[in-house]
Amino acid sequence: MNEQAEHTEGRLLAAASYILFLCFLPPLLQKENAFAMHHARQGFLLFCFEIVLAIFITIVAASIGRIPFIGTAIEVILTFAGWVSVLLVALIGIVKAVSGEHWNIPLLGQYHSKVPF
Repeated sequence: MNEQAEHTEGRLLAAASYILFLCFLPPLLQKENAFAMHHARQGFLLFCFEIVLAIFITIVAASIGRIPFIGTAIEVILTFAGWVSVLLVALIGIVKAVSGEHWNIPLLGQYHSKVPF
């Protein structure tokens, strides 16, 4: 299969890969499609980052967040900044996947070749 046909065929699953745990769909449905697998690996890295972010925010809420006013403000700012950045990266990934582009997530994208699927 040529590269253009591969991109056309894998766009929907590649875009879905950036939505939470849907990154596991391309390895199940289109394992031979390199374009969809590239975005699935990146979606998996983003999903792992989301889990780490949730744990970090929980720790901050249980420690610093208990300090009146300042701790609450720090917790809210970190939570907002973390989840907005995840949302923006996911949206950019979806747009790049739908448009048929290979794209690496800043900081995380360099590790996509180490994802085991």
